[in-house]
Amino acid sequence: MTLEERITRLEDIEAIRYLQAKYQRCLDTRDFDGLESCFTQDVTSSYGNGSMSYNGRDAVLGFLREAMSVDMPSTHLIHGGEIDVKNGTQASAKWYLEDYLLHRKYKMKLHGAAIYDVSYRKENEEWRIYSIGYTRCYEYFELRGLVNLITLGKTSFLDAIKKKKRKK
Repeated sequence: MTLEERITRLEDIEAIRYLQAKYQRCLDTRDFDGLESCFTQDVTSSYGNGSMSYNGRDAVLGFLREAMSVDMPSTHLIHGGEIDVKNGTQASAKWYLEDYLLHRKYKMKLHGAAIYDVSYRKENEEWRIYSIGYTRCYEYFELRGLVNLITLGKTSFLDAIKKKKRKK
């Protein structure tokens, strides 16, 4: 690669790092207008190990608005992005996620770790997320302060809540 190509690649990596940090911040501050600017129009998402998958920016934002209510303060911390710029308009990354959620309605606390898989596309000189999802490494949650559960791999606390709702 030429020096100019290497510099462009590094600038792309930093722009993607900035974009991913913005996504995390907007998610935790419930800045849905900011989140919207992170996505391509045709974004796809796969949250909760694929149990909650959505196609298109409106559908993804609709899910996030509902799921990330004020009843559930959260912190999503990302570490060590492995960013691969494939060409001038496409890139992918793996990010280590550590998250904390407090759900007031269900009186639940969650701490977990996952690996985000994210794909990016450059449109009009701006990087955007066009595919995002994660695979859980583990989840630890307490429900109503009485039950402590650890789930490993693909089991999700959201699956447990869904099962509880079905039993009612």
